[in-house]
Amino acid sequence: MIGSMMQKAVLFLSIFVLLFSCLPLVSSAYESIEVKNGGSIEGTVSFTGADVPKDETLTVTSDIEYCGKNLPAEKYVINAERRIKNVVVFIEEIKAGKAIPGEAVTVTNLKCEFVPHVAVGFKGSKLIMKNDDPMFHTFDIHASLNRRELYHVGLHEKGSTVTKTLTKTGLMEISCYVHPWQRAYIYIFDHPYATVTDEKGEFAIKDIPPGSYTLGAWHEAMGKLTLENIKIESGETSRIKLEY
Repeated sequence: MIGSMMQKAVLFLSIFVLLFSCLPLVSSAYESIEVKNGGSIEGTVSFTGADVPKDETLTVTSDIEYCGKNLPAEKYVINAERRIKNVVVFIEEIKAGKAIPGEAVTVTNLKCEFVPHVAVGFKGSKLIMKNDDPMFHTFDIHASLNRRELYHVGLHEKGSTVTKTLTKTGLMEISCYVHPWQRAYIYIFDHPYATVTDEKGEFAIKDIPPGSYTLGAWHEAMGKLTLENIKIESGETSRIKLEY
């Protein structure tokens, strides 16, 4: 009886291995392909609520002689037309398209603030951390979702830099132990179809293969938006309005 059961188990395992070996391998990695006459997405991000949120004023607690007594928070940068700056806009789960940019992302400690406040980066590219102030600054890098510290960098003098490779995707928060009011964010992607809105609340994503896509947006205070079924046609521009 036991021998018969063992034979059946071996037979079942053999069949399973044979079937599994015949299945195609599925990869979730982004594939760089030539994009000829791709389409584009251009648009704006606006605030449509009743009361436009205002930025708080941050109280400086150290190096006041250089930094000043107060600094803007840069959390809500909304212009007179209610357009929002510093919103990360991106295509979700795109699997193939143009090559990922090789340019480094530079974040600078300048006048006791991180510049830029929000940026996008790409997995495999470089992050350059720079100090342009005549004082000690730190870059304390955390994975924003779970607050886990990834690494800590100290820059002791003006003009000093440290370069790291971006090896993870997702949202990364930067702070400074010496100047705790400082904050910046880098949203890291494994594809090139991501950008940040400018002072006019505008964005553009170009060279997209034709197809149907979901567009995502992230703002540090207002969270995430998604817009589904955006049609991209060769040589055409889809104009989009995202609203918080």
